[in-house]
Amino acid sequence: MILSRFFTSSGMDDSPEQYLLKWPHFLYVLVGAILFFVLMRLMLNRSAQTKRFFVFVSCFIMIFLKYAGEALFIWEWHTIGAVSSYSHPFWDFRTLISFQLCGVNNVLLPLVIWLNIKPAKDFIYSTSIMGGLAVILYPSGMIYGDPLVFTFPMLRSLLVHFLLVFLPCFMIASGERVFNPKRWYRLLVGAVLMTIWAMIGNLWIDPSANNMFLMVNPFFGGPIPLLNQLPNGVHMIPLLLLVIIGFILIYAIAGRYYKKKESIGI
Repeated sequence: MILSRFFTSSGMDDSPEQYLLKWPHFLYVLVGAILFFVLMRLMLNRSAQTKRFFVFVSCFIMIFLKYAGEALFIWEWHTIGAVSSYSHPFWDFRTLISFQLCGVNNVLLPLVIWLNIKPAKDFIYSTSIMGGLAVILYPSGMIYGDPLVFTFPMLRSLLVHFLLVFLPCFMIASGERVFNPKRWYRLLVGAVLMTIWAMIGNLWIDPSANNMFLMVNPFFGGPIPLLNQLPNGVHMIPLLLLVIIGFILIYAIAGRYYKKKESIGI
């Protein structure tokens, strides 16, 4: 009975507004912040081999959780029916890949790290941090139903979005110099390609989807001021501005970090 309540997508369609800025949300943010600093402190000064192993395991966890979650949704569909909108048959695009930013980076971030694809790091690292933080601050699809009933999809989302933020930061803290403002064009290319990918999903794969919030304002009528009043289409203007501000902040913070390390000779 306990396992059946853990391995279920039941409740994932429930609106996250009920827990926005409530104790379950604050608890998750607090635990995530503590885990971030504890892991940084524990692992940053380890040997290069230990850090590589830690990064490998973290990337593996991301990939494993992605497809273990899909396996659960497929099992639900074929054995007990559609428990939620996340339940789907095996022959479904969601089995292999997502058209949402966090879902795409769930797969691309580990691959970019493992294969050391340097031209992709500017965009993948920065958008992983932004996407992970966005879901942490607005816990859509992460905290739902009864917060005291912990499920595997909830565990999956909590860990994946935490690692989307943590791993790029850990790689940079370990010595990678990624965010160079002179390579701004890589962000532009990545943003265009990601937008095209999301629109393929919206227009041809699943017309009812709202990948990357490009089609419909998901905040309309919700608790977030300004965004909750904007009609579809117009809502993309502040979202685009927030993304640009996010890129600027990440590059500014990283630049100060690089200069600080150089000043102390690290």
